[in-house]
Amino acid sequence: MLLLIACAAHATVPPTQAVKDGPSAAVTDAMELVQRAFEDVRHNNNDAGPELDKALHAQGFAGLPEEVRHETIFMASLIAWETGKYDKAHGLAVQATRFPEADNVAWLTRFSSAFAIKNFGDAAYSLTMFTQRWPAKLGDVVPGAVMQLHYQLKLAHEDETDRLMLDELFDAGWQIEGVEPSNLWRDLALKHLQRGEVARATKVALRITSGQVALSMQVDKRFDAITLPHRGAFDVDRLVAAEITATRARMAAHPDQLQPITDLQELFLLTGQYPKVLSISDAVVARTEKREGAKAYTDFSDRYNWVLDNRSRAFKRQAQWDKAIATEVLAARLPEHGGINVSQSINLGELYAELGQPDNAATAIIQLGDLSPIGRMQLEGVKLRIAVDRHDEPAASAAMAYLRAHRAEEPDTLQDALLLRGNLDEAAALLIDRLEDPEWRNDALVDMQHYADIIMTPMEKTIHDRWNTVVARPDVQAALQKVGRVETFSIAPGLR
Repeated sequence: MLLLIACAAHATVPPTQAVKDGPSAAVTDAMELVQRAFEDVRHNNNDAGPELDKALHAQGFAGLPEEVRHETIFMASLIAWETGKYDKAHGLAVQATRFPEADNVAWLTRFSSAFAIKNFGDAAYSLTMFTQRWPAKLGDVVPGAVMQLHYQLKLAHEDETDRLMLDELFDAGWQIEGVEPSNLWRDLALKHLQRGEVARATKVALRITSGQVALSMQVDKRFDAITLPHRGAFDVDRLVAAEITATRARMAAHPDQLQPITDLQELFLLTGQYPKVLSISDAVVARTEKREGAKAYTDFSDRYNWVLDNRSRAFKRQAQWDKAIATEVLAARLPEHGGINVSQSINLGELYAELGQPDNAATAIIQLGDLSPIGRMQLEGVKLRIAVDRHDEPAASAAMAYLRAHRAEEPDTLQDALLLRGNLDEAAALLIDRLEDPEWRNDALVDMQHYADIIMTPMEKTIHDRWNTVVARPDVQAALQKVGRVETFSIAPGLR
């Protein structure tokens, strides 16, 4: 929508008198093409794109004034973007941003199109430039895209590009709907520690407000230069309590949004306050049952499935298995991003399998369509649980083969699979690999902590008991002591 508005705003720019004095016939022809194209844009004529293409390739285009050439290229990039021609849009946006006239919309178009074609390096560069020049416009950037971009840069080991982007976002005071992106600041702090920049790393880390992120830093020796001198700032219980207070305030301030409700549900799951997970969302369910949900909440289509998902988890942790299943069934029936609900279907399949209902689990995951690499790992984890329930050795072996071959996508999913299969030596070797790998280490350390007791399904308990056996092994303990520590926390394990 922002780009469509920009099209209309820029459609009146090139005037005839802007052409240089004494233009050649070729330049005059090029200007006429530009004017016709902009007239088409103003009238939403589908011929605008082809007309702009003709102008861009006209013999006299290079002779047009700079501002006219910029606006023409920029408009062509916008139209290409709006018509789903992302490669073309990106190429044109790169050209448009080389002009001094390039504004925030031009750079946002370059960022968006680069992201769409998975040119994450240029997307990061574009976002860095955008943030430097127009920090007040960061609300136009989709937060999820920033988080995904950071993840992709980590996978590609584009560490310096990632650091520059995150530094600009930090200095601009970027937040996600008033909440600090604590995991990003943790990762940025680590980058500065690795450069020996303790003061900068500390400044970044002191903006962290998430108790779970603080926990992940406390147990990882790489952060000791920050956490040991500032223990109070990273007190997990204090931060979680502050998060609950702040999220309640967001709920009150935004009664038309479900995001604060799901955020608070997750905090209550973390602190074992399962009845509150249900009570704060009872009214949402009631309104939805009256067919009022979509009218009452602006983010209903994106978040209601997660309201139900969190309620299912709360029922599960209270051993109310039937209610947990019934609620997850409702969640899985809702669309996700306008298509098949992959997330809740996988969660439902896992729940059925962990409760010894493999046929229902198989039905839940029978038709999921295209999956992300992580989604496919989780799906194979469910298939393994189904195979174990059915004592189907070929199916179990097939799932394990996939999980082993793709362990880099989500090593903790393979970890659980090895434990479920009773392959404790291989599970220990994987855990040691995770501790030794800088990219995997923090998640492994978080998994190894002692948390508050929770009610588990029988299958979860099997995995958990074998996990404790693996963690206690001398070789695992030796690897642990080199890089981190195990402490006891009053919160529950984080959601997976």
